[in-house]
Amino acid sequence: MRYGRVDAETDAAVPIEGRLPDGEAPFGQADGACPGDKSEDPDPAAHLRRVFYRMGFNDREIVALSGAHTIGRAYKERSGVPTLDSTKYTAEGPGTKGGMSWTRDWLDFNNDYFVALAAGEKDADLLEMSTDAVLLTDEGFKPHALKYGESQAAFFEDYAAAHKKLSEVGSTFDPPEGVSI
Repeated sequence: MRYGRVDAETDAAVPIEGRLPDGEAPFGQADGACPGDKSEDPDPAAHLRRVFYRMGFNDREIVALSGAHTIGRAYKERSGVPTLDSTKYTAEGPGTKGGMSWTRDWLDFNNDYFVALAAGEKDADLLEMSTDAVLLTDEGFKPHALKYGESQAAFFEDYAAAHKKLSEVGSTFDPPEGVSI
């Protein structure tokens, strides 16, 4: 990690809303003057690429970052994507109860997300969006998703590099090279 990132001085210096990936169609444009406008392209792979290519990410990095779904949950009332308010995996636990997780052990950072995708595991209590499923059907994403399902070490290495890149993209540092600890 690089420390010393400088906060934007005004709201005008902050990217406009609508640039984050959507889990399901209709997907946001994610680029241009009105990134929150809905795209006519229903393809989840194209959507992920619109969001991440504009920041300089490649297919490997997109898949690695998708692996963050191995932890955490999504809430129906916040995103509208999950079909359930709570599951057998999220009914109990720390923090706010409920939501849907992508993995059974949603507090453990590991490669279970990719293992489950590769196994074709279907569990009504686990969330799988079209932007998850496409990681195994798109020829550019698939080799990376399969590799991460086979090797947690490879996932950890690629995720760490992609996460660092994501946390620094578009940032200004003081001093310019940042502060390393």
